[in-house]
Amino acid sequence: MRKSLNLLALGAALAWLATHAHAQDGSCSGHGQTVEGKCACTAPLPVDDASVGYVGDNCGTPVHRLFLNGQDIAETCAQGHVCNVVAPGDPVCFAANIADLAAGSYHLSLLVVSNSVDAAVTLRGLLTNFTAATDPATNATTVTPLAYPNSSAVFSFALHTTRDAPSSQLQLTRRQLGYGAYTGLYLCAESTASTTIMLRGAQHSCPHTLLPNGTLELCNGRGSTDACPHGACTCPPPYAPPANWVQTAGLGFDDCSATLQQLAPGGTPLPVPGHAPGTWAFFAVEVPAAGAAQLHVMAAATEAPQGGGSLALFLRYQQPPGEGETQHDLAGDVATAGSSASASSSWARDASVHLDLLKSDAAFRPGTWYLGVYNKGSGPVTHAVSAALYACLNDCGGRGTCAADTGVCTCTDATALAPDCVASRYELKLGVPLDVAPRPHLVLDKLVVPGVKALLASAATQRLTVTATFNTTEGASLPPWVTSRPVVVVSPKADDIAPGAGGSVVWPEAPLARMALSQQGAQHTMSVGPWMLGDDGALHLALWNPLSGDTGTAGQPPALGYSLLVSTDGSCLADCSGHGTCNAATGTCTCTAPFAGGDCSVDTSALGKVCSPGAVQPVRREDLRGTCWQPCKADGSGFEAEGCGELTCDGKTAEHGNLRRKGTEKLCVEDQCAQGSNTTVVDAVGRTACQQACTCPDDGSACVLTGVCLPGTLTCLNGLQLSKDGSKCESPPVCVEGSLRKAYDLAGGAAGSTFAVCACATAADPASCAYTAPSEAGGNAGGVVSCLPGYEHTGDSAPTRLSDGSAVMTGGTCVVAQHGGGGGRRRGVSGGMVFFYCLLSIALAAGLVVGGKYGLIWWEQYKYGRSVFSQGYVSWPLFGNRNNAGGGADDW
Repeated sequence: MRKSLNLLALGAALAWLATHAHAQDGSCSGHGQTVEGKCACTAPLPVDDASVGYVGDNCGTPVHRLFLNGQDIAETCAQGHVCNVVAPGDPVCFAANIADLAAGSYHLSLLVVSNSVDAAVTLRGLLTNFTAATDPATNATTVTPLAYPNSSAVFSFALHTTRDAPSSQLQLTRRQLGYGAYTGLYLCAESTASTTIMLRGAQHSCPHTLLPNGTLELCNGRGSTDACPHGACTCPPPYAPPANWVQTAGLGFDDCSATLQQLAPGGTPLPVPGHAPGTWAFFAVEVPAAGAAQLHVMAAATEAPQGGGSLALFLRYQQPPGEGETQHDLAGDVATAGSSASASSSWARDASVHLDLLKSDAAFRPGTWYLGVYNKGSGPVTHAVSAALYACLNDCGGRGTCAADTGVCTCTDATALAPDCVASRYELKLGVPLDVAPRPHLVLDKLVVPGVKALLASAATQRLTVTATFNTTEGASLPPWVTSRPVVVVSPKADDIAPGAGGSVVWPEAPLARMALSQQGAQHTMSVGPWMLGDDGALHLALWNPLSGDTGTAGQPPALGYSLLVSTDGSCLADCSGHGTCNAATGTCTCTAPFAGGDCSVDTSALGKVCSPGAVQPVRREDLRGTCWQPCKADGSGFEAEGCGELTCDGKTAEHGNLRRKGTEKLCVEDQCAQGSNTTVVDAVGRTACQQACTCPDDGSACVLTGVCLPGTLTCLNGLQLSKDGSKCESPPVCVEGSLRKAYDLAGGAAGSTFAVCACATAADPASCAYTAPSEAGGNAGGVVSCLPGYEHTGDSAPTRLSDGSAVMTGGTCVVAQHGGGGGRRRGVSGGMVFFYCLLSIALAAGLVVGGKYGLIWWEQYKYGRSVFSQGYVSWPLFGNRNNAGGGADDW
């Protein structure tokens, strides 16, 4: 079916050309023919070193030769021509023959440099075929491209330069270039401002970096460069893989970019200086058969990460791990299905990442485990890697004895809590400080002050003050990249907080107050009201320590200690009316005779009088949410029963927020927020959180939140993601359009595999995206079929349309290829086919033929993913993504 469709398209092209072809004219810049209103370029390639070809919609874009020997284009430009100047709207193209990559060069590198910081250059690459045919009569050889650059051409990749990165490089392997499926390459440079560029290309059998002077750095300057017969370097230790390594592309052992070191649990952390983005560092760790209940591994930055570096950890038994689902047993930030393994990351908090392998895990086995540290960010990271083996979970926190045969901790510290003796529970007394000595593994401590409610004489006049300070083994200051700090939480449910897997914390619901200890060694104070007490009349606190990275102790979090004091803080009614002394701790007055009363306002020497002139009596008014101070009558016979001389609002209560007087009015208003502050607000259903400003009316009315999110503060919760315009949170797409997911292996042994394609019904609508569901019974409809060498695609094919109108050829199956004779596919093309391929290129330019390279490119994306294209800022329009991906290696 697929071949018949292509033949029909070619037949249409033949008829089209026969009917509409004209002589070359000025509308095609003198380098093409007008066909149905469009230009068909007649010289899309340079004929020799002294000539220039022309491509583009009007055949006016010059094409120069590019030599893949490291030479700059300024050195090889045709005589009488300038080829290294690019201006806005005036692109320049280059053509290179890449047929040698199918035989033994294996690796191709491209380097583009903009010589003006104001010019951002984009270099687009178009993979195609250059077909050569010789006329027997004249012995002249003509080379014809299958496709050439114009607005209808689908470019295969692009490199970009910016003001901050004026140089961009890309390395490609024979695999990425289709194992000889393409023999020609066009490169077209565009620029936002006039500039001169340097453009070099080189090919070699070894992985290499093309230097600005045109020389090649083979195997990262580390491995043997003798021929590289299979496209891979022979790397010396520590860049060599283990002896039993199953060769895997993208891990860096083929170009000597990855390291492999032996990591001793409990030993000195191993430094990794300048770990480059998209590269790996591997470590071998031995796990004994007995006495090991937990393997803890950690990578922690030793210098402030620059340029967005970020590390990820992977563990695999007996083989170096990779990022793929089947390439590791455990991964940081992802809990293995069916496993209780701890896999938590604290990179955002203190630039460290951790991973735990527990004996209770299904993946646990004694022997050699390999730790892979991958820099998934965009900048280098200098860090140190360490490991620790524990016979019991978290080594019993250093506060218990471990039964190595059972892995059970017996806590020797009376405050320590099971099962790992890491957390503590302390009972405090008012006014008595708690001093906790620094200890490792401190993640969570629970603190309770019992009987507090009975000790508070007045909810209106007394408060509690929590004072805390902390210190760590890091010394007077923490490293500059560590932004997290210990937090003290007040909540009636704080005593129910439990440590989670790997020391994470199950946060209490609706904490009433929290205080971050922002500066080491400094005293921090928080006011706590009686309404924050639990139902048992006790004050419940928790201290959570998010700090986890410490390069000074192998595999250990820093030793953290703290001091905490809970005391009372009160104010006396009417300041004891000037007739007594105030006990600030209890909020009560000690009156001087002959005065008495809660505020010392009653003069007992005035016989027959209930009160003295000027004295006031507090009366609770629920309707006003405060206390009315009723004045004494002029004759001293009692207090005024009506009215309200003065009003004192309740302040913060369990039912209300902050209450205060509205100016001089006898009215209490409830503030939602503090004037001049911004408050984080989570919506009712927990989908979003953002900062809202606080506004306070000039008339003294209650301060309220604006109800409008401040620009740039919207955060998505519960797995939602920010929309492209940043205005709302929406569900993430089911899949990325154009990506592949393996469906099943085709029948017939190793013939190949079928992959589902992610297609979206509506552009920019993630909810409309879904994978196709190919099946063998349905002829693999909607499935991309990948055939291994020795097999060829056959059967009905049909395009699966994407939301942008492009198509992916899907369907069919794989059969054993028929070589030679009538059924074989020939790489050469006879002289009689020259005209045929010329018409084919015109048909492709007009969009009449669906090319077969789509299936190949999507298969490359699926099989090698991020690891295919590494260096440089590279975008792949056909893939639907644009990112820096991991190091690429050929698989031979």
